[in-house]
Amino acid sequence: MRIMKLALFVLGCALMSGVLVLGIEVDGERDEGYGEPVAVQRIQTGFGDPGSELDAAYTVVSEEKLYLMLTGNLEPNFNKLEIFIDSKLGGQNKIIATQNPNNDNWAAKFDGFTFDPGFSADYLLIVRHGLNGTQLDVDFAELGEGGKGELVGRFDPVNLGKSGPFETSNGLIIGFNNTNSAGIGSNQGQLANQQEASLVRTGLELAIPLNLIGSPRGEIKICAMINGHGHDYLSNQFLGSMPEWTRNLGTNGQGDFVQDSSLKDVDLKDYEGDQFFVTSGPAIPLQIVDLSYDAESEFFSITWASAPDSFYTFESSVDMMAWQEIDDGIESQGEETTYNLILENKDKSRFYRIVEE
Repeated sequence: MRIMKLALFVLGCALMSGVLVLGIEVDGERDEGYGEPVAVQRIQTGFGDPGSELDAAYTVVSEEKLYLMLTGNLEPNFNKLEIFIDSKLGGQNKIIATQNPNNDNWAAKFDGFTFDPGFSADYLLIVRHGLNGTQLDVDFAELGEGGKGELVGRFDPVNLGKSGPFETSNGLIIGFNNTNSAGIGSNQGQLANQQEASLVRTGLELAIPLNLIGSPRGEIKICAMINGHGHDYLSNQFLGSMPEWTRNLGTNGQGDFVQDSSLKDVDLKDYEGDQFFVTSGPAIPLQIVDLSYDAESEFFSITWASAPDSFYTFESSVDMMAWQEIDDGIESQGEETTYNLILENKDKSRFYRIVEE
């Protein structure tokens, strides 16, 4: 009987580039490290100028934090800047009040509110500006049954004489600079000058630890909006932007304030475009998680940690210098991908590697 020894060496090679945050200080002023905006406002605000407006959004993911810069203004009358985050499986495309924490009474007022298709909220940040016109409050909520929502920070940038960084009780870092006097104008719903909007450098800035939002390793989607002081009168300021001629949505989507009503009549799919923007999460390390070989069938299986919507190439080599492609365009199967093949030339030691395309 001939006994064959099979030597397999499997490598995972990801052709990825890291993102280095150069000179970003969380102080409410946009730094060059953010690069180009991921969303820019298209329409002029219905909440006054300077009042409450969202000019542009910038994001960077680095060192296990999501850096988020929203340029613009937040009026000091307890208007709410509401930032919904979709960063994991599940979530709510339609808000159901009884399935959420109701800190600051937000869930009762959003009951029935529906996001665009493709967006299901997992987390919510509420930023309030008021109390003598100087105080800044921050709430954080994990959506869903059993989720927790609470006030995590209260700061006074004006009287402290600085715009950040401030740290909340759950590890968020926040900066707030409300001095913008440029931007988009207040001819409600008319087209904004997007170049002017992109030039605004101040507003709200956040460094969000990724472990607060489910430690995402794929896309992170964000829907930011400005709401009235009771969470029940939406402006026309969203990022991603509403289309031209959109006026304040109000309580019912028609611009009216409806006493003791929720936002149940607001469905974002009724508005052109996506009222959310997308940023890439941190790169997923390409790691081998399982190997199996059946000597009788000569069947070899390899499983690696993969990124959704990615493709891979499987290669082999006898000397790790010259590599031969076995297969390419291997589509990701989700968080893990498995590839099967029949081994040949088992008398030789052989190296295998997976390369992210």
